[in-house]
Amino acid sequence: MSKRVFAPIKARHSAIPAFAGALAAAAYLLGAVVFSVASKSDFPSFAVAVADSPDHHQSVRVSRIRNFDSAEVGAITAETASLEAPLDVAASNMSPVVITAAAPEPTLVSRPQIVLVIDDVGLDVAAAERVMALPVALTVAILPYADASIELAALARLNGHDVLLHMPMEPVGLADPGPNALRLGLSDADLQARLRWAMSRVPGAIGLNNHMGSRFTADPRALRVALSAVSHTNPLFLDSLTTGESRGRAVASGLGLRTLERDIFLDHEPSAAAIEARLADAAELARQDGFAVVIGHPHALTLDTLTAWLESPAARGIDFVTAGALADQLFVAEPGLQASVLEGINRGTE
Repeated sequence: MSKRVFAPIKARHSAIPAFAGALAAAAYLLGAVVFSVASKSDFPSFAVAVADSPDHHQSVRVSRIRNFDSAEVGAITAETASLEAPLDVAASNMSPVVITAAAPEPTLVSRPQIVLVIDDVGLDVAAAERVMALPVALTVAILPYADASIELAALARLNGHDVLLHMPMEPVGLADPGPNALRLGLSDADLQARLRWAMSRVPGAIGLNNHMGSRFTADPRALRVALSAVSHTNPLFLDSLTTGESRGRAVASGLGLRTLERDIFLDHEPSAAAIEARLADAAELARQDGFAVVIGHPHALTLDTLTAWLESPAARGIDFVTAGALADQLFVAEPGLQASVLEGINRGTE
């Protein structure tokens, strides 16, 4: 196991995220669009972002969709292709976000694997540092409006972890997903500008997953417009599945992206016994199907329980891998997957 590099980061307290959001938006839209960026006092606290989101956890465990439904992909592609193409917001004063990856070698999976994703990272820097120090490979999903997002992304990569942009999206209900969230009422230009700004705030991210987003991920057109802003970088899209109505997998696949879906929420019920039970579920699913995608949060109880479980006999025989590593395995080991997606796209555009 490689040695973890650990360096403390001091949390800053300023209105930089709100100002940066407005400045980036103005640059993208050449003064034509001004974001309504919330002030610092409107930023959700760590507890609110995690606990007071009615759609943040659609279910503890979902039935995995093992195969891409090419008909579904084709139908969504046909539906969105018939609409006016989204405005390409080309003007920017920021460096373009570029995600590069070498072609992965096929990997023979001989042991069950768990992808551990820790969401909502960034607002509590001390908690984020605890996450980085976990002794397994994991994936860190960082909120773009956190003051320390850039530094934490660098620290995660330094420790060998994958980084995702934890993109705020519109929920069902009145919960606030945070500033510069993707919302259905925004123009195509706004959606693309907000996603590009967010990606710039989490440098080195291999892709993104949704923060809240039950309303937004259920709308295939809006989701396609937003994801198309970064699709040329071939990011990974991890659907957190905060709603059973999500179309994230089909839309992202129609754009040619690698996709994963959440299987289990680790800490929906905040008790050590419940978290241990969800870890047991994840291990069972991984042994049954080869892998499980698990999402947790940087709560002290979650990290304490997870640390103890990793040292217990229950974790033996399980390999922890990053989201990118699993996606590389799946998309290399299953060449028929891509063919199925393309077939659906072709049918949908005929």
